[in-house]
Amino acid sequence: MTPRSVAKALSILLSAFLASGAHAIVNIEEVRGQQQADGLMGNASLSISGDSGNTSKSNVSASSQLFWQHGNVTKLIAASYRYGENSRNRNTNKGFIHLRYIKQQTPARALEVFTQAARNEFSRLSLRTLIGAGTRLTLHKNSHNAVHLGAGAFYLKETLETRPSLLDGGTEKFWRGNFYLALYYQINQQAHIVSTTYYQPALNGVSDFRILEEGSLKIKLTETLNFTLTLALTHDNEPPQTVEKTDVNYKTGIEYRF
Repeated sequence: MTPRSVAKALSILLSAFLASGAHAIVNIEEVRGQQQADGLMGNASLSISGDSGNTSKSNVSASSQLFWQHGNVTKLIAASYRYGENSRNRNTNKGFIHLRYIKQQTPARALEVFTQAARNEFSRLSLRTLIGAGTRLTLHKNSHNAVHLGAGAFYLKETLETRPSLLDGGTEKFWRGNFYLALYYQINQQAHIVSTTYYQPALNGVSDFRILEEGSLKIKLTETLNFTLTLALTHDNEPPQTVEKTDVNYKTGIEYRF
């Protein structure tokens, strides 16, 4: 990639977050499994859908990841933005930007340091920022499948939208644990599956926890294009007032790799 194309990709990532909106948990397992050698790589996806006439609906979703590897050190930037309207009323507006530094200490153990910023209008999340670290253990790995376990913690600052009728607005600072199990399975040369389960309990109360289960199927169409199918379930056991505990999201699309 040329410096100009790298700058353009970074601009897209930053604008996706600044536009607004996001999940508390960011799954980066898919891009990990693609890196084969030192250098820079990434992917970007964009989907647009809509209806007009008797039904008026539109949705836009964009995401991108940049991944650098040099020896035993890897660096990652990931960003995503989703926006939707139904009958000209906004019903989706969320996004995030995530940065991660990974140092492979042994073939089976890596150190991870990460930071993130996220917004989600319809979860009343004005802004969430966090910084954390952890250890990643490779329990099994060969050319066709892999099993990874992660454990760590992060410190976050979370600002909720204040509403006159609600009692939980304002800013809160606290710690959460961060644990995940990642599974990778290569079906054949054209298709693979990635499944990741995250568990994030608040360290000051066991009843306050968040869970994400995300599974994705990717089918290689060309050297630069993938067909993708993703299903994600997100659960917040103590969500803000007026916000549902569980969200289910599914999407299909085309992904461009560079």
